[in-house]
Amino acid sequence: MERVYTIPLRKAFRAPRTRRAKKAIKIIREFLERHMKGEVRIGKSINESVWARGIQKPPRRVKIHAVKEDGVIYAELVGVEIKKPVKKEEKEKPAKERKKKKLEEEIKEEKEKSKGREAKVKEGGGEEKAEK
Repeated sequence: MERVYTIPLRKAFRAPRTRRAKKAIKIIREFLERHMKGEVRIGKSINESVWARGIQKPPRRVKIHAVKEDGVIYAELVGVEIKKPVKKEEKEKPAKERKKKKLEEEIKEEKEKSKGREAKVKEGGGEEKAEK
């Protein structure tokens, strides 16, 4: 489900001057929860536009493009591409885990090589004895 909203932020100006941008972000979140029914993920572009002029002077209204997938609402400013987070499985693993996996693979290779050597020695040893 995709929608474009123009969200009025006039209520943010009722808050004390030093809390207006924070209040504006809360208003955006509540608006999207009310209208699209789900967990809201506010994008970087919205945050930057609200905070662009500081905490005391947020914009009067914001035009937002929202997409709902699997009960999660992703929102960005109109004209900005919506970036959905990558699932944990698809993310690159930390360096420690990669090193650990690499060591495990090396150990497996060593075991396979040693098994191959043992088999050759057994085969070769039997032939030598038979020849003598």
